[in-house]
Amino acid sequence: MNKSPINYLLTAVTGALLWVIFSIFLASYFTENPSLAEKYPEELAAELRLVFGAGTLLSIIFAAYWYYYGSQEKVAGELSAAKTKWRTMFFAQVLIAVALAFAIVIRNRNEGIESQWFVIYFLVLSVLTFTLFWLTTFLFSPRTVKFVPFGK
Repeated sequence: MNKSPINYLLTAVTGALLWVIFSIFLASYFTENPSLAEKYPEELAAELRLVFGAGTLLSIIFAAYWYYYGSQEKVAGELSAAKTKWRTMFFAQVLIAVALAFAIVIRNRNEGIESQWFVIYFLVLSVLTFTLFWLTTFLFSPRTVKFVPFGK
């Protein structure tokens, strides 16, 4: 599972599976339960699918770059730099989740959606961004950088 292209494919499949679960199967729950002033639930669902998809895609791209970076021979002698790079990418994913959640809040500030729903959207974005990045790099990192992600 740590070899190319299997790690790339498993990351894409994991990201796509999570996106389908949150954007397709749970879309009606995320859009019909909050109270909306002017938007139709279908409009909110399309917006959430787009934002969730952007977060998932960025997480997959970051993980793919990590696999590429970690498979280079020069990285074996620079593990402290690899740790710094991984942590930077991880915290960039956290910032992406915050920024995308903030975008949902800004676009829907006049809809009267209860604040608990914005927290739920942030939690979903957390799963689709930095949690997905951590999980896939934890499981599928190349051997050179296998022990760099948190928890190993």
